[in-house]
Amino acid sequence: MATNLSPNVASALCYVPFVGWIAGIVLLIVEKNSTVKWNAVQSLLLMAAVWVVSFALGLTIVLALLVPVVWVAGLVVQLVLAVKAYQGGTVKLPLLGNWTDKVVKKV
Repeated sequence: MATNLSPNVASALCYVPFVGWIAGIVLLIVEKNSTVKWNAVQSLLLMAAVWVVSFALGLTIVLALLVPVVWVAGLVVQLVLAVKAYQGGTVKLPLLGNWTDKVVKKV
């Protein structure tokens, strides 16, 4: 079962801020296209990384001031990746791109 979305639209949906993680999970499960699956996994790993870094910084009072910076940076990266995916390009993020390759091979 696959969606009727074109691969670039489906890939861009994975990176849409605030709802991209839902689209990423759904498209990872439903979609057959390997490019869409790759973008879905990278978007989920990106959001997980933003959450983990924000949580870790929030554990201290001084570094907690950086949490909004992390969220804004994550938002900017998501928007850039959504535009690139919609244009048909692929951006492999440092570290997360390698993890994405490993996860996609297992899925």
